[in-house]
Amino acid sequence: MKKEISSFDMLLTQELTNLERFIVKSPLGTNEFWSEWQAKTGEIVITKAAIKRALRTHKGQLSEEEITKLSSMLEAFREIASYLELLRQTALKIRGIDAGDWDILGGIEGESEGEDDLPF
Repeated sequence: MKKEISSFDMLLTQELTNLERFIVKSPLGTNEFWSEWQAKTGEIVITKAAIKRALRTHKGQLSEEEITKLSSMLEAFREIASYLELLRQTALKIRGIDAGDWDILGGIEGESEGEDDLPF
């Protein structure tokens, strides 16, 4: 008997596939790790900026569904940023460096300005 895949299972599989690209696969602390970490960090910072710009530029033109989707994407990127920060701290500790927390998504000067105006 073949079990049908639910729409929820399909949605979850799609979300996992979309987010898998952010997994850092290189060994911690290697040059390859830092290159991969930097590329993934750059991608989420740039994507966050694009989403925020779209929300500001098209304010009043987006449907509630579109706003919810973009807000959900930002939340996912915050979680990915936490993952990348944990990896950064762990890689530095392996080298004997005790680094403080760094807010990957809030670390751009002026980036938080006006964030309270966004609909999320």
